[in-house]
Order: sequence, then structure tokens, then C-alpha cells
Amino acid sequence: MGRMKLKWLLPLAAMTAFSTPAMAWWEADYSYRTKINLNTQAAGVTGEVARAPVLIRLHSGNFSFKDVKADGSDLRFVAGDDRTPLKFHIEKWSPADEQALVWVDVQGLQPGAASAIYAYYGNEKAAAAQDVAGTYGPDYRLVYHFNDEGAAKDATSNANNSTGTAGRNAAGLIGSSLVLDGATPVALPAGAFAAGPLSISFWVKPGGNGTIFVLPGAVSLVAEGGQLFIDQGGNRSAGGALAADAWANVALVNDGTKTVVYINGQPAGEVTGALAAASGAPVLGQGFKGEIDEFRVAGAALPQAAFQLAAASEGQTAKLVTTDTAQQVESGGGHGHFGILFGALTFDAWVVILICAFMLLVAIAIMISKGLLIAKVRSANEAFLDAYNSQARRAGDHDGLPAFDPGNAAADSTLGRLYNIGRRELTERLKEGKATGSRFAIRAQSIAAIRSALDAGRVREGQKLNARLVLLTIAISGGPFIGLLGTVLGVMITFASVAAAGEVNINAIAPGIAAALLATVAGLAVAIPALFGYNYLLSRIEEITADHDIFVDELEKRIAETWQDVPTAAQAA
Repeated sequence: MGRMKLKWLLPLAAMTAFSTPAMAWWEADYSYRTKINLNTQAAGVTGEVARAPVLIRLHSGNFSFKDVKADGSDLRFVAGDDRTPLKFHIEKWSPADEQALVWVDVQGLQPGAASAIYAYYGNEKAAAAQDVAGTYGPDYRLVYHFNDEGAAKDATSNANNSTGTAGRNAAGLIGSSLVLDGATPVALPAGAFAAGPLSISFWVKPGGNGTIFVLPGAVSLVAEGGQLFIDQGGNRSAGGALAADAWANVALVNDGTKTVVYINGQPAGEVTGALAAASGAPVLGQGFKGEIDEFRVAGAALPQAAFQLAAASEGQTAKLVTTDTAQQVESGGGHGHFGILFGALTFDAWVVILICAFMLLVAIAIMISKGLLIAKVRSANEAFLDAYNSQARRAGDHDGLPAFDPGNAAADSTLGRLYNIGRRELTERLKEGKATGSRFAIRAQSIAAIRSALDAGRVREGQKLNARLVLLTIAISGGPFIGLLGTVLGVMITFASVAAAGEVNINAIAPGIAAALLATVAGLAVAIPALFGYNYLLSRIEEITADHDIFVDELEKRIAETWQDVPTAAQAA
């Protein structure tokens, strides 16, 4: 039996010792990682993409810029195996706006198959590791992001910079875009368009008719009447739809036998034959007004799937990329829900939450102080009534209500203060009545005056008990509205950020909206305890106020019965 146990325990121990744990962390020096899902099926990619640059848009809805270094130098990307680093480079990094555009070299994307990469960050010791040229495979001869003013700079290692200049639109599709005015075309380096298979792709936003791109003597792309045509040696293809003032991804591919144009990853025209040798330098924007972004040239006939991928990952309605919630190594691989929410809070939401927190502290302080005061007053009133009923209720002489010591326990009694008011007022009236020679010289008018003094004292005591309760009513009614204001602002900022980033999916929107709702939660967290506390305190104050009313009525009756001067019939005559 012991031998059988050993037989099974040894393999189990070996598996435990040498197996790689699920969801392993790439490097422990990085505190955070975000899983980035690449869904080729949702993106409509119908073929394999062996290697392609994929645009990752980072913004407040899917990434916490507070957890990464200010310059983004600790940002890293790792393949889905969580072991293989990926080459990448940053086109735009703006922590103040909570926006970033990052190109990642992704390989082996299969149609209909889910895959993922990881973004790692949160390492203060890390140095910058982006590789601009390495992000693109050897087939790419030229890549323009148009993120610099003046001549367009090539992102590949070929240094095929443009020789012409044009303006920029900082709010282009992907960062800045090239603005063509129809009068000044941009000359491109002829070396990037050598003979042989060729792929040209770019994003275009037409502003009218004209020749978007021309390779003299070889091929042209012409926008005319809302259509895009290929013109190859005078042979023009049937056009594909190209709407004005809307971004579209356009690709032109020649494999040596035919030239095909794709619009948003779908075939839109074809011309047979190999490309002729160019008779001059290629040009962008010959008589064409509009914008161009992300212009690429590759010395190979790239597959249709590559352009489907670009259309589905780089546009304003990107469908390829979704992100999971951030994970943190210290917590065993995951944030708590509230950690994610607080990490996504905007500045205005923090301001609202801090205001609500201050209101809650004030409300709690008032509830505690009022609760202690009411308890002290009730206890003191009980002690006073005990002493009053035993010492002073049945006593009395022509000098008025008797003075007596109710004890230290009744020092804060509101009833005691009302009794002293009645005693003082009665004594003054009796002194005035001694001039008449009557022992009981309090007239009806004097009784009314004493009652007025008692009522005034009762009102003042009530005011003291109700003092600062208005702050609770402000917390009850104002807290939710302040929280709602923070939520509305947070939702507005989230949608504005998503719109600016150009990515629309639930993972981009949900964290920001959920975090914005924390402001409403903060407002309710102020109002709810304040509501319960206010109603409880109000009921206790009403009990004390009722005791005041009863005591004042009884004291008035006692004074009237004992000291009021009631005229006889002879006096009345």
C-alpha cells in the first residue's frame, strides 16, 4: 500500500514542481498588466495575417495613466503566451489628456480565432524600449504617421522621407493627419516604389474630386463623383464608393498580374496587368482637397486580410481590439472592483467626492453632538422634575415660587431654565403688587405677561436644540444633486475621451461610466445617514419640546391658581 502511494505521489510532485502556473506574470518588476483581446471574427478578418502593425488606443476608459510613468517609458507589450516581448512604438503620448496611440507588431492572427496580447507597466526602473522601425516587417518600405510638421518622416529604417510639405490637422483620424489643399501636392521618394509587387494603403477623407495618388506612367487613384477609380496606363476600372467628408481605408495592391483596390478591406475595383515602371516621382494630392492619414508602402502584395485588419482596428468604429480590466501583481493578478473604479475617476469626480466626504463628516459631527446634547438635556430634565415634584411643587408663599437646588444632575435642564424664568417674572410682579396691600396681587394681565416670557424662553430653548440641524437638511437634499453633477460631468468626459480616441466598445466606456457613478454613490452616502439621523434627532427634540409645552402650561396654571388676584363682588361693585 505504501509503494502504491509513492507511485502516485512522485509524478504529482514532479508536475507541481515543473509546471508553469496559469496566468503567469511576465516580469515581476511590472506592477500592472492589461489584457488586450484581438477578435478577428468581430473585425471581419477572413484570412490569416502573418504579421501586421496593430493600433492600440489607450484612454481613460481602458487604461490608468496614473499607474504608468509620466513619459510612458515603462510600457511594454507581450504576446499571448505571456513570455514573448513584442516590438512597438508610441505615436502619441498625452497623459494630461489621458490618450495614447501605440503601434504593436502582432503576428499569427487567424480568422475566427480569439487571440490576445498584454500591456505591462508600472516599473519605475524601466527605461524606454520602443522600437519604431522594428514595429514593421521587412516588406514595408515607407510608413508615414504625419505626426510631425513639415516633411513627412518615414517610420521604417529606410528613411524614405517626403520632399514636399503640407499642413496638419491635430484632430485627424489617428493623431495628426496630412491636409491637402488641392494646389500643393506632396512629393514622395521614388525609391519606395521600385518595380515588382507593390501595396499602398492609407486613410483618406475626401473634400472633393481630384487625384489622390499618382505614380507617373504607372497607376493613379482618382476620386470623382463620390467614387474611387484606378487609372493604369489609361485603363480605368469601375469605381468603388468613396463618400465625401468621411474617413475610409484605401489600399492598392499589384501582384504582378493585376492591380486591385480595396475600400475598407473590401474589393472595389481591378485592372489587369503588371505595373509599368514609373516615369517620375510619385505624388500625393494632385488637385485633390482632403486629408490623408497613415500612409504605407510595402514591396509585396499584401493579402486582403491585412487591409480588413487595418480597417477594423484603426478607424473610429474599431472592432478588433477590446481590453480587460487591469491586473496588479501584488493582489495576485487582479484589482478589486473599487480599485478599478477609483483608478478611472476623473478630476472633477474626485472634487465632488471630496465635497461629499466633507459634507458627510459635518453631518456625522452634528448628529453625534446633537445626540449627546439631547441625551444630556433629557437626563437633566428628568433629574429636575424629580427635584421639582419633591421640593417645590407644593411650596409657595407671597414672595413667589420657591428657590431650590435640583442638584448637579439637573445643571443642563431646559425645564430648570424655564422654571427660573417663571420664578423671576412672578417675583417681579409680586413686588409690584405689594403697593396695593394684597397678598395675592397678580392680575390677569400679569399672568399673560408671565406666560409670554415663558413662551419666549421655550422658543429660545427650542432654537438651541434645533441649531445646525439645517446642515443635515442641506446634506439630505444637496448631497444627491452634487453627486449627480459629478456623474454627469464624468459621463460627459468619458464619452468625449472615447470620441477623441476614436474607439467605441463597452470595455472603453464601462470603466469611465462606472467610476462616474461613484459620485452619485458619494452623494447618496451623505444623504442617507443624514436623513435617518435628522429624523431621529427631530423626533427626540419634539419629545423635549412637548415636555416644555406641558411644563409651561402647568406652571402657568399653578401661578394663576396660587397668586392671581381675583376681585370680590364688592370690589367689582
